[in-house]
Amino acid sequence: MGVDVGGTFTDVVLVDGNGRLHEQKVVTTPADPLLGVVAGVAAVLEGAAVPAEQVGRVVHGTTLATNVILERRGPPVAFVTTEGFGDLLALGREARGEEDRFNLFFGTPPAPVPHAMTFEAPERMDARGRDIRALDPAAAEAVAGRVAGTRPGAVAVCFLHAYANPAHERRARAILVEELPGVPVCISTDILAEFREYERASTVVLNAYLLPVMERYLASLTELLADPAEGLGLASDVPVMVMEASGGLMTVATARDKPVHTVLSGPAGGVVASAHVARLSGFDDIITLDMGGTSTDISLVLGCVPQVTREASLEGAPIRIPVIDINAIGAGGGSIAWIDEGGALRVGPKSAEAVPGPACYGRGGTEPTVTDANLVLGRFGADTKLGGELTLDPEAAARAIEARIARPLGLDLTAAAAGILRVANANMTRGIRVVSIERGHDPRGLTLVPFGGAGPMHGSPLARELSIPRLLVPPTPGILCALGMLVADLRHDLVRTHLAAHSGLSDGKARAVLDPMLAEARRLLDADRVPEDRRQIEMRVDMRYIGQSYELPIPLGSVGAGQSDSKALPLDGGGLGGGAARGHAVRNADWAGLVPGFHAEHRRRFGHSDPAAPVEIVSFAVTATGRIDTPELPRPQAGGNAPSDDARRGMRRVYYEAAGPGVGGGWREAPVWRREALLVGNEIAGPAIVEEISATTVLYPGDRARVDAIGSLIVEIAA
Repeated sequence: MGVDVGGTFTDVVLVDGNGRLHEQKVVTTPADPLLGVVAGVAAVLEGAAVPAEQVGRVVHGTTLATNVILERRGPPVAFVTTEGFGDLLALGREARGEEDRFNLFFGTPPAPVPHAMTFEAPERMDARGRDIRALDPAAAEAVAGRVAGTRPGAVAVCFLHAYANPAHERRARAILVEELPGVPVCISTDILAEFREYERASTVVLNAYLLPVMERYLASLTELLADPAEGLGLASDVPVMVMEASGGLMTVATARDKPVHTVLSGPAGGVVASAHVARLSGFDDIITLDMGGTSTDISLVLGCVPQVTREASLEGAPIRIPVIDINAIGAGGGSIAWIDEGGALRVGPKSAEAVPGPACYGRGGTEPTVTDANLVLGRFGADTKLGGELTLDPEAAARAIEARIARPLGLDLTAAAAGILRVANANMTRGIRVVSIERGHDPRGLTLVPFGGAGPMHGSPLARELSIPRLLVPPTPGILCALGMLVADLRHDLVRTHLAAHSGLSDGKARAVLDPMLAEARRLLDADRVPEDRRQIEMRVDMRYIGQSYELPIPLGSVGAGQSDSKALPLDGGGLGGGAARGHAVRNADWAGLVPGFHAEHRRRFGHSDPAAPVEIVSFAVTATGRIDTPELPRPQAGGNAPSDDARRGMRRVYYEAAGPGVGGGWREAPVWRREALLVGNEIAGPAIVEEISATTVLYPGDRARVDAIGSLIVEIAA
C-alpha cells in the first residue's frame, strides 16, 4: 500500500495478491493530515475487500516536514557551535537567490535559530581533525546548563571541522543528553559529514527542528494503522517505510532520526514512478510534469534515472541532502487567477488549497482557479466526480470567473476561462524550459509524462509549444506519486569529505576513507534486514579543478553482494591514475578514467574543460540500496485498433484554444472515453476526452493516442 499526502488530496493505492490495482483519493485534512490518511486507507481496504491484516507493506509520503519549515511550526531549537562562530547561521553565504537578484527591497532571510538560542563551546579542531583546543568537560557542562535554561524542544550541534573528526561533537552530545533528559540532540556529523560549515549547520538545525514533530507524527501513524477501532487493524509488525527526497525509501526508525531527508520529498514518488513506467513503455529520456492541486513539479529523467542533486534550499536555508532535481512552480489545479495592479491576468502562486478549494467544489470558495476554468471550458463534465466522490458545480465556477476576471477585463466567460489556462500553461512552459533547454537538452528528443490530477489536461498544449513529439500518460496518473512509493527501493547515502589533489592521493588513503564507508553501508542494510542478494552499493567521487568552489559527481563503480571493503578495488599499480580494473566484486570501477570522466562531465555541464589543469578530489560518496519487490502493474487485455462501444461514454462540447497551425480555437464536439474500458492497441483521434477516476486526459485536434502493452496512453502530438 502506498499513501501520498498532498496539499489538496491524499492518494492511497493498493496492489492486491492478484496484481489488481485499487485506488482511493480523499481530500487532505490540513489541520490533521492523519485523518485523511485513515479515511483513505479504510476506503481502499473496503473497496478492495482486502482484510487489513493481509497488508504486507505500507509506504508513506508526506509534505509534513516541508510544511513545518515553511510555516515555522516546529519547536524552539538550541544551536551549539564552536566559540567565535555564533553568527554562523546569521551570516550565511551573503548570497541572493536567482529570484532576488534585482530585488531592491531584498532582506536577508531570518536565521533558523535566534541569537538568544545560540551557544558557543570552547573547542577547536583543524581541517585534518587535530585538536587545536580540546573540549573541556567542565566548560561543556556549563554550556549545557545554559542551553537547558532556554527549555529547547531540540538541540543541534555543529563544530568547525567536525567532519574530519567527530570526537568533540560526540562528547558534547553525551553531556547535553545527560543535562537535558528527554530532549533530542543531534550532531552534524551524524547528518552530514562534509565540509562547508554553513550548509552543515543549516542542515543539522533543520533536522533538530523536525525531530519532535516527526517523532509524534510517525508514532501516531503506526498506532493508527494498527488500531482496529479506526477500521484499519493492520498487523502490528507490518513494515512501514517513508519516502525521502532522493527518491528512495527509509524505515520509520531512520525517518525519526533523520527527518530532514523527508523535506522536499513530496514529488519524489511521482518521478520514480514515471521513470519506472517510461522504462516499461520503452522510453529512456523524459520530462515529468506533476500537476496537482497546489503546484506543478517538473523534472528531467535521463536513461530512466532521475537526476539527483545535493543543492537544495527552503525558505533561504540550505539543505545539503540528496534530492531529486525538481523545478517547482506555483501553477496547480487550485491556483487562483487574479488581476494585478497593472491590469494583467495572473495565475498563482496562491492556491485555494483543499479548504475551501476551487469555487466549483461548493465549499465556500469564491476565487476562480485553473480547475474552475477547465470546468467552464468542458474539460470536466457536469457529472464529473473528482476522485470518484467530489461533485463539481459548473455554475459556481462560472460565477467566480465572471465576477473576478471576465467583467474586470471586459471579456466574455469563455475568453476569460481560456485566458486563465493560457497563463497557467505559459508558467509551466517556462518551468519545462528550465530543466531542458536551459540545461542543454533538446525537448524534441524527449517525451513529456504528465500526471497528477491535472497534468494530463495540460500536456498536449505544453508539448506542442515546446515541440515535444509525444506524451506518455501513465496508468492511474492521478495517484502516480502513491504508486511510485511501491516501486522505490530502500536507500542510504553516505558522504565523507577528503580534500586531496588527485595526483597525490595514495591507495592507502583512498581505502582508509572508503572501507569505513562501505562497512557503514553494510551495517545500515543489515539493520534494515536487506538480504545479501538484494543489495547494491554504488560509489562516487566528487571532483573539481583546484581553485574551484563547486564540484561534480563522477561515478566510480559498484560493490557486489558480500563485499564489505575496498580490497578488490583496482587501486594498485600507479595510484589512482593507473591500475588495471580487476577484482570480481567491483563492477565498472575505473580509477584511470576518473579524471577524463571529470573533464568530459565538466564540458557537458558548462561547455568547457581544461585537461591540462590539476584536478582535486573533494569527497567520497557511497549509496547503499536495498532492492524491494516491485508489484506487477495490472495490464489491460489486448484489443483491436478501434475501442469498443462500451468504452465510449458519450459526446461533450469542449473548448480548445488555438494551438498552432491546423488547431484553431473554438468549441468542438468531442467524444468522451472511459479509460478503464480501453484495451491494448486501441487508438483514439483528437479532439477527445479520456476520463478515469483520478485524472482526465485532453486530446487536441490532430493528436493520436494509442494504448500500449502496460496500459499507458502514448499520445503523438500533431505537428
